[in-house]
Amino acid sequence: MIAVPAVLAATAGIVTGTPSPAFAAPNGWELAAMSVPAAHKISKGEGVTVAVIDTGIRTDHKALRGRATEGTDFLGETDQNESWYGRHGTSMASSVLDVAPAAKVLGLRAIRDDEDPDFQTWLEQMESYGENPEKEKREGLALERAIRAATDQGAKVISMSLGSESGFASYVDDQAEAIAYALSKGVVVIAAAGNEGDELNELSYPAAYPGVIAVGAATPQGTRAEFSQVHNYVDVVTPGVEIYSAYMSGGRKKVQGTSSATALAAGVAALIVSKYPDLSPRQVEQLLQRTASTHRKGHNPQTGYGMVDAEAALRAAAGLKPGTAALPVGKQGAGGHFGPGDDGTPQRIGQPWDRAYLVIGGIGGGLGLLGLAVGLFLFLAGRRAAARSRLPALASR
Repeated sequence: MIAVPAVLAATAGIVTGTPSPAFAAPNGWELAAMSVPAAHKISKGEGVTVAVIDTGIRTDHKALRGRATEGTDFLGETDQNESWYGRHGTSMASSVLDVAPAAKVLGLRAIRDDEDPDFQTWLEQMESYGENPEKEKREGLALERAIRAATDQGAKVISMSLGSESGFASYVDDQAEAIAYALSKGVVVIAAAGNEGDELNELSYPAAYPGVIAVGAATPQGTRAEFSQVHNYVDVVTPGVEIYSAYMSGGRKKVQGTSSATALAAGVAALIVSKYPDLSPRQVEQLLQRTASTHRKGHNPQTGYGMVDAEAALRAAAGLKPGTAALPVGKQGAGGHFGPGDDGTPQRIGQPWDRAYLVIGGIGGGLGLLGLAVGLFLFLAGRRAAARSRLPALASR
């Protein structure tokens, strides 16, 4: 599965700055890049609950206070008072609320923070999911149960900043069916494309499940962040580097990852659903795609249809008639993701090799060829020497 336990869900943020005392919406580049300030003249997410399925949340953080509720811990633990609890989930919840300040967040715990003492054991279990069902019954089904619970508890958007790096690198029928259930109830489902774009670039679930809006990470220049995974199921990108999000100390820190990009996209979905509650999940997905920055240039596996434009999506939504919430979800390999992959393009799209790998591979290959050449030279030299040693014997006969 993965070579190193660098968990997308528990490393959402690679810290690149120092804590900020600001608790309101951040002063960084991310909101302006998605036209969120202009979008707020139309919608601020009123009346919408966004389920953040993650490592749990700290509802007392000033960036969340009064706007977030901690729901069920589907890992069945009692860790809420531990210092490390909810680090990643709190960060994600704050990004959702930065975009949709009038929305509510429901935190549901289905994965572990990497500071959790049980993290490594959990990761190993998730990597071998299906090999020992009884051993993994509780934690392996946590994601499925959280998705269904979020739907039944009235969430209109589900945000999952998790994927292959958190143990979800294979197709699981139970999870796909849970997502199909959420979609059938009109719930918009969003997940992270993954942070292994400069390394393994494996398929990442739940992003690769049918009907899920898969979000990649972009730089301030609108290009793909080097870590953002590259696949046909990437629908759109949102800012994913130097994102100001809630930090456990009570302030904010700059972080990066497709985790943060996903939370920001979930906030935009909340703006749309708040203003136009009768739109189907498929319509919300199409709005984000059709109004993204590079839609006219077509889809590409690095950035999908480009950077999300919240204001443009809201204005385009005004002209839509409500569609059906139900989506035909097939089995694995039947249709795949509702996106460009359905037109017959390969599910797995290659990513250019990382330069470091090319250098290492080139050096290794060169040394190998040199060794082969030296070996061949010594072999031929030995053959010639043996032949010369036999010549006197032949001449004396």
